[in-house]
Amino acid sequence: MLLRFALMAVLALNLAPALPAQVNMVTEMDKPMSFGTRPGFSVSFPNTDRRLVDDVWSDFVKNNFSSKLKKGKKGEKTASGCRSVSVSAGDFTLYSEVEKIGDGAQLNVWFDLGPTFLNRNDDSRRTEDTKKLLTNFYFDVRRAVVGQEVKSEEDRLSDLDKKLSKLQRDNTNLLRDIENYKEKLKKAEEDLVQNQKDQDTTIKDIEQQRKAVEDARLRQGNVENERQ
Repeated sequence: MLLRFALMAVLALNLAPALPAQVNMVTEMDKPMSFGTRPGFSVSFPNTDRRLVDDVWSDFVKNNFSSKLKKGKKGEKTASGCRSVSVSAGDFTLYSEVEKIGDGAQLNVWFDLGPTFLNRNDDSRRTEDTKKLLTNFYFDVRRAVVGQEVKSEEDRLSDLDKKLSKLQRDNTNLLRDIENYKEKLKKAEEDLVQNQKDQDTTIKDIEQQRKAVEDARLRQGNVENERQ
């Protein structure tokens, strides 16, 4: 029984990395856009900032389609003169939007090939190739998200390093203060002993001086007797 559980655990660990590849990252859809309802593709990103997806998408279009996104109609962005054999044999124009969905974001993109928008009925092979291309975009975003997490953790580590450095400096200063206080305490203890000795000596001096005063007063009282 224990061996069976052990084997199941090992199998689960081996399969875990393969699970994300089995998930369909890109969805084909018919969705309204500036030209009406057209076939396109959507890529969802749970728990992801919309602005991050937008930034990564701009870079992706530049690097993969040799074009640049510009503002279009109804909040869309468009890129003309795009080139990618995964999408079309010739140039094409893409339209896209990144919308906020709950606590995440979703990219919606349409590929205008001229006579039609890319779809499975007209070109199933390039539809699959485009989905693979957009899957690469999905992982680009995931890397960017994890990169932000790494940066956040690195910043926290840096803050903790700075905190430790300050604590170590404080520790050094406190130890130095303690040594200074020890020296001051030792000096104060020595001064206290000397003070007590000085008090004892002064008390003796006072007693002697009192006797001297009394002797002087006696001599003062006996001045008249000096006439006899």
